[in-house]
Amino acid sequence: MRRFITLLAILLAIPTLGAAQSLEGVWLGTGVRVIGGPDDGQLTTVTQPRLLIYTDAFFMWAFDGSEDGRALLPPPDQTSDAQIGAVAREYNSVAGTYIREGATIRYNQLVALVPNAMAPENQPLVREIRMLTANRLETQITNEDGVTLVLIYRRIE
Repeated sequence: MRRFITLLAILLAIPTLGAAQSLEGVWLGTGVRVIGGPDDGQLTTVTQPRLLIYTDAFFMWAFDGSEDGRALLPPPDQTSDAQIGAVAREYNSVAGTYIREGATIRYNQLVALVPNAMAPENQPLVREIRMLTANRLETQITNEDGVTLVLIYRRIE
């Protein structure tokens, strides 16, 4: 019986311990897992840089969404708008403030590569913390179709 009570106390304390862990630091994206939909169970290893930075009240992310790294552009006087657009589409960057309430993170996007992300009707962006340890962060977001993306990060600083 004593073992059962000890185990129960540990299981009840785990969410509290996770909630006490700080988000502050620099996180490197390492993977994306899909839950639901046609790609259910798919785990994609991130090969290009994805940085997520938290301070006490501010956040910033910069993601290279390409598969093989973004192409280098020719010299400015030889670069077309189409080439610049193609390279820019593979990049995502946002910065602003955030509030953490338990396992919920509410982002207020103040600066974004895509202006629509800053629109009042798109605020706040809400993500749930699925796992947070000293060296690992998993956040999740679910779309209207019920498909959940779990974004996986490793702390680098």
